[in-house]
Amino acid sequence: MNRALVVLLVSMVLLAAVLILQFVRPGLMSAERLPVIDSLGGDFTLPGTLGHDTALADFRGRLVLLNFGFASCPDVCPTVLARMRAALDGLGAKAGEVQPLFVTIDPGRDSLEILGPYVRHFHPAMIALRGTEQQTRTVATLFKVYFERETLPPPLDYGFAHSDQIYLIDRVGRVRATFASNASTETMLDAITRLLDE
Repeated sequence: MNRALVVLLVSMVLLAAVLILQFVRPGLMSAERLPVIDSLGGDFTLPGTLGHDTALADFRGRLVLLNFGFASCPDVCPTVLARMRAALDGLGAKAGEVQPLFVTIDPGRDSLEILGPYVRHFHPAMIALRGTEQQTRTVATLFKVYFERETLPPPLDYGFAHSDQIYLIDRVGRVRATFASNASTETMLDAITRLLDE
């Protein structure tokens, strides 16, 4: 067999292997760092289910998965929190390096006594935060969270139309990725693992 043909065949096999790896695990071949999303985020402090005011800065040195929602949300919030739990479960022993946080957008109904059991149902390490309506709006603005109160037929009274992003925050408090409620566990794990390895 002529040498040029051998080189061509080897090159084709290597190219095929790279393409297969990219499709099987897209993040595996990427050495790129996750970008810093400067337009989102900032430090904040709110009362929390730990029994005292809790600041985002309290978790420096760890990653944070942050979501906004409300305890009586019928579908989106449980789906998002279940995805957060799946990502944490997928990390195994490294899950302790990631803090899950949930900020209620419904301080009128969501007391800390309600929020504690609600978030722990999804993950025992999850902490819920509850501010005043003004504090909630201020924090939501930092992360460009949309939420709007909607009147519902009795006996439901009201609900919220709201965005569903999960924010991945690095060890120094910067947003590095956002995930929609339909993001796969693998996508989230890939991003979290890359940040843990930085």
